[in-house]
Amino acid sequence: MTPPVPPSGRLLLARVRRGVRLARSGLFETTADLLDDTHRRLRGHPVAEVAPVLPGVLVNLGLAQTMCGRFGQADDHLAEAHALAREHGLPLLGMVARQNQGCLALYRGDTAAAIDTFLSLLPELPPERSEALHVDLAEALLSEGLVEEAAAALDEGPCTEDGSTTATALLVEAKLRFLEGDRRHAAELTRRVRRTFGRGSLWFRLASRLERVALAASPPGRTAAEPEPVSRARDRLRIRLPGAATHTGYPASLRALDVLAGGAAHAAVPVPGRWLGAAAHDPHVVRAGLESALRAGTPATALEWAELTRTWAEPRVPGPHEPDTPALTALAGHYRAALALGRGPSTAHHARLWEAARWRACRAASVTEPAAPSGPVTGELLARLGSDLAFVHLTWAGGDAVALVAVAGRIHARQLGPVTRAVRALARFTHSLPEPACRPRAAEVRTASAEVSRILLAPLLPLVGDRPLVLAADPCLGDPPWGMLPALCGRPVNLVPTARFWVERSDRWRPGRTGTPHPPTGRVLLVAAPAPGGARREVASLSRVYPRARVLDGDHARRAEVVDGFADADVVHLAGHGHVPDRVPLLASVDLVDGPLLARDLGGLTAAPGLVALSTCWNGRGFGGVTGTPSGFVGALHARGVRTVVASPVPVRDAEAEGAMVRFHRAVAEGVPVSEAVALHLGRAGFCCFGA
Repeated sequence: MTPPVPPSGRLLLARVRRGVRLARSGLFETTADLLDDTHRRLRGHPVAEVAPVLPGVLVNLGLAQTMCGRFGQADDHLAEAHALAREHGLPLLGMVARQNQGCLALYRGDTAAAIDTFLSLLPELPPERSEALHVDLAEALLSEGLVEEAAAALDEGPCTEDGSTTATALLVEAKLRFLEGDRRHAAELTRRVRRTFGRGSLWFRLASRLERVALAASPPGRTAAEPEPVSRARDRLRIRLPGAATHTGYPASLRALDVLAGGAAHAAVPVPGRWLGAAAHDPHVVRAGLESALRAGTPATALEWAELTRTWAEPRVPGPHEPDTPALTALAGHYRAALALGRGPSTAHHARLWEAARWRACRAASVTEPAAPSGPVTGELLARLGSDLAFVHLTWAGGDAVALVAVAGRIHARQLGPVTRAVRALARFTHSLPEPACRPRAAEVRTASAEVSRILLAPLLPLVGDRPLVLAADPCLGDPPWGMLPALCGRPVNLVPTARFWVERSDRWRPGRTGTPHPPTGRVLLVAAPAPGGARREVASLSRVYPRARVLDGDHARRAEVVDGFADADVVHLAGHGHVPDRVPLLASVDLVDGPLLARDLGGLTAAPGLVALSTCWNGRGFGGVTGTPSGFVGALHARGVRTVVASPVPVRDAEAEGAMVRFHRAVAEGVPVSEAVALHLGRAGFCCFGA
């Protein structure tokens, strides 16, 4: 029986405020009961005629019910809140209702809908709501295993140094630290939550559960007989599950881990294949497979699993293919205009808006089921390498850097020590390289490069000898200029994302297979941007190497003409100023006379050159991609069918590049393989050969 409605609306509003305070303390069951009763009492009461009251109650009630697992009721109340906010012209309440609907989708297990909702709100919500939105987005990304993207989402939210950080933010950060391998920091954050909230709080229960997994030598559910890589993956799946979720989560991943556990127990780790299904796109299952194969002493199987470390995120993270929507085109135009006025906070803001919109558009366009892994690649790889080439995949397993080496008909595995040591050494090496305008720090560069060579490459040299290399590297290693390392200086190196990428590209472009000459240097496009001054001198010199080349410089170096020229050339050389924004490599740019040419502008190419040389700073960045999918200019060009891209992931000195580029192109025109020409003439200047 419904209790009588109090005569005064002040009492009802006080109950609402109390419910909000209870929710902030994590007492969501009490909050849901209190606000549900208050909602019934408000029906027909004069205070409900005040526009914000009823939708405000429903927004908070719906969130509390979501956190309690009362999803059906939450769905109804949040939909009503959104409709009322729209009816009464209350945009902020409407956005909060949508955000809470995103949380409902996340806890129900519809992560894609949650991410889409949160991304759509990023450009709309005011700053005071921004932290909560970034936390919700980070939790949704973590649930899909997108650890790096979740870290970026948290970093982009406003920083609260006044002690007002919410329990949700602390728990999401604790999950992030655990998934990054920092159990100690994760446990400290959970203790901070437990000390703040009482035992009846949902926050206390979630923090306690997190802390048990982070600290326990044998977390819940682990059996003594289960191999460590598999049990470690189970821990990560448990941590990734959204805090208040009641669904089981990740059934395909759990089934795959059961198969791995059985195989590892008999030293017969299965090769990844169709049996994995959707689990082929789970990073922690993939790592468990890689580690299990290494422990079983089967490097050929480990190499098959290592392939997936560069492809697992493809259905979840937008690649260089971009839907052609008016909204994305308009946002790219805003970024281009801001970039033309100078790089600063405005350009970073527009870059983030474009990237968020691209994620939404790409995920909306992805309606097919993720593809299962193709068949094994090692046999084709060894056959294609023959006795003259070596393939190296640098990856990590269980905290250690590992090299998988295919050479002379065999696959070998080599442990290279802690992966954190390798990552730090590469970062020191890359950061020691000076900007073009700075005085070279020769001694610092030599020390840093020698350290990387000693850690990552010296253990491999007895295996590979003096053979040219095809090299795939884990995204955690970044985009270093490999040719500047002493162990690789002067050695031809083709950088590829996976062995399969190289096998397919090298087969497609094999001499005599298609009638296309190798290298294809029939039609040449030379482009000189207005700056730096060396760009026009460089192109003028190259026009003597290619007397029949089409030359675009000065007022002719415009975006439309350049893009059209790409589609009508076998070789393209583009010289100018390059720029790559942090975390948005597809907005990498080269300044032309009518504004920046963006990497995403090349997405519509209907035909592609065989070779593109970018004589610019930075435009080799993004190939590694934080989740493995190549991006930036290199990724965009490869996605359109370009066989080989020559570019630098670091700053380039004009005086050094000009003569080196002329020597490089002269060698290519004389028939020297591109990777060899890069090694001879461009590697020391920071340029790399990307592709087959």
